[in-house]
Amino acid sequence: MSYMRKIPVRTITFLTSTIVGIYLIDDKYNARTLQRNGLTVWNGLCIGLDYKINFRPGKGDKIDDLHERVAQRILRVCKSNGGLYIKLGQAIQVQSAILPPAYQRTFKTMYDDAPAVDFDQVIKIFHNDFNCHPDDMFDDFERTAIASASVAQVHRAKLKDGTPVAVKVQKPDIGKQMNWDLMAYKMLMHVYEYVFDLPLTWTAETQDKHLRAEVDFINEGKNSEKAKMHFESIRSLRDQVYVPNVFWDFTSSRVLTCEWIDGVKVTDKEGLERHIFLTGFVHADPHPGNVFVRPHPKRPKNCQIVLIDHGLYVEESVVFRHQYCLFWKSLFMMDTDMINQICHEWGINEPEMFASATLMKPYKQKTALHIASNQRMSIQDAYKLQMVLKERIKKFLSNTELIPRELIFVGRNMNIVRSLNRELGSPVNRINVMGTWAVKGLGSDWSNWGGNAKTFDEKHRQLIDKGSNFSGFFGQLAFILQSRYNYWLFRGTLLMISIGFYLTKIRESIGSWIYGRGDSRGFEEILDDRMKQTIEENLGIVLDQNVFEG
Repeated sequence: MSYMRKIPVRTITFLTSTIVGIYLIDDKYNARTLQRNGLTVWNGLCIGLDYKINFRPGKGDKIDDLHERVAQRILRVCKSNGGLYIKLGQAIQVQSAILPPAYQRTFKTMYDDAPAVDFDQVIKIFHNDFNCHPDDMFDDFERTAIASASVAQVHRAKLKDGTPVAVKVQKPDIGKQMNWDLMAYKMLMHVYEYVFDLPLTWTAETQDKHLRAEVDFINEGKNSEKAKMHFESIRSLRDQVYVPNVFWDFTSSRVLTCEWIDGVKVTDKEGLERHIFLTGFVHADPHPGNVFVRPHPKRPKNCQIVLIDHGLYVEESVVFRHQYCLFWKSLFMMDTDMINQICHEWGINEPEMFASATLMKPYKQKTALHIASNQRMSIQDAYKLQMVLKERIKKFLSNTELIPRELIFVGRNMNIVRSLNRELGSPVNRINVMGTWAVKGLGSDWSNWGGNAKTFDEKHRQLIDKGSNFSGFFGQLAFILQSRYNYWLFRGTLLMISIGFYLTKIRESIGSWIYGRGDSRGFEEILDDRMKQTIEENLGIVLDQNVFEG
């Protein structure tokens, strides 16, 4: 009997020691990988069960509480795990416009500064990558980081010749955690796709590829130099946008040294929008921390935009860039056939929904962009409306293998730029700027205005006309008249939107003065109000008041 009593004690002691040992090893040498993934899996299962049990008919009045509970749970996991989980949380924040209000409120904090690691951790990185102390490479290397994000932190320093630089140092646990983090993310997406019967995994491989590239600072340096080359090749942007130089002798896969630039908060976003249509090389993370303004070094009375943090870029294919320019042009021309054709080629079966998401304003086919839609729909039960939304999303994403992966990051860029413009009171007419540069991206070929559907033949790098060839004198004359008419119709649409833009600013300024409201609402804020109203009436989603502020 005494022997039998000793076995459980020994077993318990052994198991306890093993668990404590695994915990200590994981905590000290494995960057908490097992703990972080255990937390992810546990919460993922809880979320799946919560939705499966409580998201059903008869519980419509409890759906908001359900979303709030789940959003808070996801936020806690992201902040507790840190690292790439912050990036995943930011991805949720960027897409929060299509999520319930609880997600919009909860994930607004995802761009807050992350805690910096101690300087002794920075020293270890330098010893591993350069076999020396930071002070051996730099003068005045500041011990305290001036900025810290999810993946890295930035220190101010000087080269030995006195050149001021910004030294971006990757946090030490990122390399150990990355593979497990991405595996856990993809696993959860597969589980949710099965549980909710929604296509959720189609972006996983693209996200994986770009997140891995983002933590490679040599890749970021190359992106930086490529972006600099593109901006310098566009005459109208050459002096307006600046990308800091990279110092390659002081750069590794985990340390990036760039020219130090003094600047102030961003106040002009036009330069951010233009490169999407002309070069196809898109900065996919232009949030306020990555864009600022400085006095032009040669003309101090003028300002210059400075772009930093070039880790997350997307390189558009020639075909996609042409299609995207043509899509924007077609929105202004009310060319429903062209819009539907492009959406069909992209596997998108809800052209109006996609057009609204692209413009970030309500869009209705056959209705000019400068005319507001007055469509109304009755409010139904919350559960029924969200099921309608689910079915529309399934229809929207029914051919995910055709959807260009560039859209994931181009859409992110567009949304952040719109949010910046809104925050500053809409100093520029974003929609007109986009339309104008989309047309420039199509080039000077008048066949783009001839009224015939165009595709891009990548093999021969030339446009192929799907319609008639306008042969003969009268055919050529008809082509000239039609193409010029279409071009000036496009310009007229831009003019009407511009008039609406300035009339809105005048009306809001007068209203603010008469009613003493303080600052007047900007054009973007009014478009956002229309968007919120349309989403509420069509899908039953009541968006949070501040969701569009970014």
